[in-house]
Amino acid sequence: MPTEIILIIILAFVILVIIGYVSFHQKKKSEEIKEKTIELLKTRGEFSHEHKKNLFKINDKIYQVLFFYVPTNAELTINSRKIWEVRDASKSNLIDQTHFLKSDYPKIVIVYPTTVKIKRYLNENELEFVSYKKSFYDMYVIRHFELSELLSEDIL
Repeated sequence: MPTEIILIIILAFVILVIIGYVSFHQKKKSEEIKEKTIELLKTRGEFSHEHKKNLFKINDKIYQVLFFYVPTNAELTINSRKIWEVRDASKSNLIDQTHFLKSDYPKIVIVYPTTVKIKRYLNENELEFVSYKKSFYDMYVIRHFELSELLSEDIL
């Protein structure tokens, strides 16, 4: 009986170490993406952090930069300005974005680390793929690796 308890404790410890490692790795990857994004923005305009907001000034226009985490291989569907859906293999989460999109600045929403195309509903029956070139609801929603293209094409 005591050996079974010891094995269970060892197994639980190993599982906790694995979960901790995966969590640490994901957090580190997220921070790297954010840092690279900010460095890229700084090369094309002025980037500042004011009153808990990331602001980016380019061509005399100021945008609020927002980072939105969507797990790798998960899908983001924008149902409306305020309701977004993140769907992965096992579940779907509806997210109220009222607070996230609250400020009056136009926005650049950087979705990371997913590489899956972002979709949005035009009405109850029609979907379209979101393009980094096209603004809607006074925001650009782009995947993190599309930012350099957005900036180089002088769309903003």
